[in-house]
Amino acid sequence: MTNVNWRFGILAGIIVAVFGLYPQFALWNERGAAEKGWNGTFASNDLDETAYAAYLQALIDGRPRKNDPYSGRDETAENPQPESIFSIQFLPPVAISIPARIFGLNAPGIFILLSFAASFFTALALFWLLAQITEDNRFAFAGTLLILFGGALAAGNGAISQFLGRGAAYPFLPFLRRYIPAAAFPFFFAMFGFVWLSLKSQIKSTKYISVVSAGLCFAVLVFSYFYLWTTAAAFLFALTLLWFVLRPENWKQDLPFIILIDFIALLALMPYAYLLSQRAPGTDSIQLLVLTHMPDLLRFPAIVCHTALFLIALAVWFNFVRLKHLTAVFLLAFALVPFLVFNQQIVTGRSLQPFHYEYYVVNYVTALVVALTLFIFLKKVRAPKTYTAILLVLGLAAVAWGYVEVKYTTRVLMFWNIEREEAMPVTKRLAEIAAANRVGAKDLVTLNLDYVQADNQPVVAPHAVLWARHQHVFAGVGREENKERFYQMLYYADRDADWLRGDFKRGDIEAYMALFGWDRFNATLSVNSRPLTAAEIEEEVARYDNYYKNFGFEQAARPTISFVVAPNSLQTNFSNLRRWYEISAGETYGKFTLYKVKLKSAN
Repeated sequence: MTNVNWRFGILAGIIVAVFGLYPQFALWNERGAAEKGWNGTFASNDLDETAYAAYLQALIDGRPRKNDPYSGRDETAENPQPESIFSIQFLPPVAISIPARIFGLNAPGIFILLSFAASFFTALALFWLLAQITEDNRFAFAGTLLILFGGALAAGNGAISQFLGRGAAYPFLPFLRRYIPAAAFPFFFAMFGFVWLSLKSQIKSTKYISVVSAGLCFAVLVFSYFYLWTTAAAFLFALTLLWFVLRPENWKQDLPFIILIDFIALLALMPYAYLLSQRAPGTDSIQLLVLTHMPDLLRFPAIVCHTALFLIALAVWFNFVRLKHLTAVFLLAFALVPFLVFNQQIVTGRSLQPFHYEYYVVNYVTALVVALTLFIFLKKVRAPKTYTAILLVLGLAAVAWGYVEVKYTTRVLMFWNIEREEAMPVTKRLAEIAAANRVGAKDLVTLNLDYVQADNQPVVAPHAVLWARHQHVFAGVGREENKERFYQMLYYADRDADWLRGDFKRGDIEAYMALFGWDRFNATLSVNSRPLTAAEIEEEVARYDNYYKNFGFEQAARPTISFVVAPNSLQTNFSNLRRWYEISAGETYGKFTLYKVKLKSAN
């Protein structure tokens, strides 16, 4: 068996972890340079991270698994709630919330620590996998850096997008989106390593321990992130099929272990299927589930893997590797994964935002395929010094590109992170009010007239919000209610139908998301995206105009607002809000003013 030199793995983990913390270092530097001090915000790598942080904070606060941090509608015995994508993928936040409560940490602090921990342990797991397959610790070290720093490149995005003039440098190291897929990614690579060990080892006890470990890793993925476990399942399917085809003479010896892993994976999917059956009625439409059998063959990771398959064929032709060798079988299984996950809808008839595979998971499998294919050719280099020099160049190139990736992708969200930082004083004040009055989320509703502050508020303060961009992804608020809440927010801000029409012309993505859905403004989110028409926009404006003109006490009281947070730059006298609410004198906190409001009587 391979003698794994963990010093190489630990060094790779530290390098990746330091790079993983780059956005936080950049935010700290920005606040220090501005001499304004840091208010406790975690540097976000992805716009969806605030929703994950809000859900995690609710768990840390002791709220149930089926909670909604935006509407405050948590599950109770009297008010059972359906499952959401957060409550189904519960394992990472539940596991993380336990030590957070023990050590008195909040979600922002946990997210900062998670950047380091997920980077380090993902690198360590990947190093172990590569060391097992290649039996070369030095290549495993360089390969780990190549794969983790080249993951975005393998999807054709990240910094390369900006350099090629195709758009912003986005996303930041994709596997580090917190808490998913970041928290579960070490188990992703570890599962592959245990599958390898279950087939490679000649010791029966090691094989069985590896089988169980691989199955448990798969179970962790199942309750962590849909795109991780389905990618892992595609690999197991491809490996099982290839074993039948390429190594039929070994089926009695090895295939039972693969099938046993498949069986444990199936057991894990049974309770998952039950939770999925209890999901909220609008989940499928909100998550952009599309019914289609259309093949999807031209994703960039798939094209890269098709090229790799050609190179693997050449390697077999020139006898660089035997087709029946375990390395070749594994490599082929990895190379088939993109085709399987991007085209499973041919059989299932269902496609669920396949860009998630492309951005966050399959791109790393693709990078793994590239690295292992490269190793097949590199191991034919006979001169030790030449081989060492090549590995040194690859490692340095990976680190250099990693620096380029984190530097350019961090810039994209820096403005947004600073906005969240500057909203923290008023948000902390809300948290103090909630703590002093010992009230829960459902008892206080805040009208937030700044989109960034609204979305980030539940990460710090337990108040429900009238509307925020991630509100509808939880089970507490359906699509139609989410739309009405957005109407209410516009109404209270004295924004009429003409303003909304102009807002659409200005390309405000918040309005598009709230009133039409995410896929109507971003074609990459769905395989069935449909561009908005002028007629649809005008119809929506007319619908809001009718709502605006017929707004009454019933709408004002549902929900009843307790606080208003408004940016100081907002130009309004709250004439609509004053018709229904008494407004106190405002308290200014940095760029925001906080008002306490009280609903007037119906008379």
